[in-house]
Amino acid sequence: MKKHFGAAWVLILFTALPLILFALLPRRDWSAAEKRYLAEFPALTAENLRGGRETELLEAYAADHFPGRNFFVGVYACWNLLLGKNGTESVIVGDDGVLVQASATRDLTQTAANLERFDRFAGASGLPASIVLVPDAGYMLEDLLPANHLPYPDEEAFRLAEGCSHLRFIDLREPFRTERERGRQLYYRTDHHLTSYGCFAAANAFRAASGLPALDEAAFTVERYSGFHGTVWSSGGYWLMGADDVELWIPSYPVRVTISEAGEEEVSSDSPFFRDNLEREDMYTVFLDGNHTLVRLENPDAGADAGTLLMIRDSYANCAASFFAESFRRVVLVDLRYYRGSVSALMTEEGVTEIVFLYGVGNLSTDTNSAWLY
Repeated sequence: MKKHFGAAWVLILFTALPLILFALLPRRDWSAAEKRYLAEFPALTAENLRGGRETELLEAYAADHFPGRNFFVGVYACWNLLLGKNGTESVIVGDDGVLVQASATRDLTQTAANLERFDRFAGASGLPASIVLVPDAGYMLEDLLPANHLPYPDEEAFRLAEGCSHLRFIDLREPFRTERERGRQLYYRTDHHLTSYGCFAAANAFRAASGLPALDEAAFTVERYSGFHGTVWSSGGYWLMGADDVELWIPSYPVRVTISEAGEEEVSSDSPFFRDNLEREDMYTVFLDGNHTLVRLENPDAGADAGTLLMIRDSYANCAASFFAESFRRVVLVDLRYYRGSVSALMTEEGVTEIVFLYGVGNLSTDTNSAWLY
């Protein structure tokens, strides 16, 4: 009888303890591990009740604030790995401790629409224009992934880019393969972005297509900082995976930065690197302080005939832009996720002489903001 009572008390303890902790522990708004805001307690509104969303919102709130959530997320991720589900999960564990995002979609309807808008805009501008598509990490590192992963749509995206009439396609595949054979790390192991060396290689591919000499690696001073866990690490739950190093490649030429946001005072800096952000949870914001509406990089040492480059871009440009600044007097970065002004008017104001569209292949397949280009 005593044994049965003991088992009953153990069951009660394991059932009641999480509920007690859920009720007593303070609520957090932000998850440092997952790099996202946690669900708020849902407001009791007639609209939520009518739509049946109250239960859904309560479930999301309970899941986000469950005691020991990070531990259980990590256990779940490792359990799926042991069950052989690695290739079918949203985050795939590759050889050498590499984490990559699984292929998001095979539907490239949005990619085609974006490229058509970019191409039409380039044609209307009458200026030299290029498209730099950064391959998905999983596509370039496919030899490190399990055989049962979903295929990446990069090849089809590149074919679409090659078909543009007014855009010169900068193909990064062969330069990246060559650099990998040399043992260079182009992608972070815990994040989808290119490393600083990857951005250096991408800029040199653009320069080669433009008939410009390659940037000299020896002309940069490299600062290295450890402890970076990227967004793929945050969304995968593999908390025990090692961190990356973040490298700041300090150019020999000056780069002055101005950041503009609607309704806010401009921020100026004599460096593209915001080192205070290395103390933040997202160390990647060291590059140009993260994502902003409008950013200008000026290189006063560029020749008198150096023009102004307009870069329509996503977050890959945060690190890459300073490498492009070597051969332009000014580089103007526009993020269509936030910019709502006339891009054509901006081009006139800035005296733009060349255009580059720089996007990751995965982003271009889902981003609908190209409609704001006109």
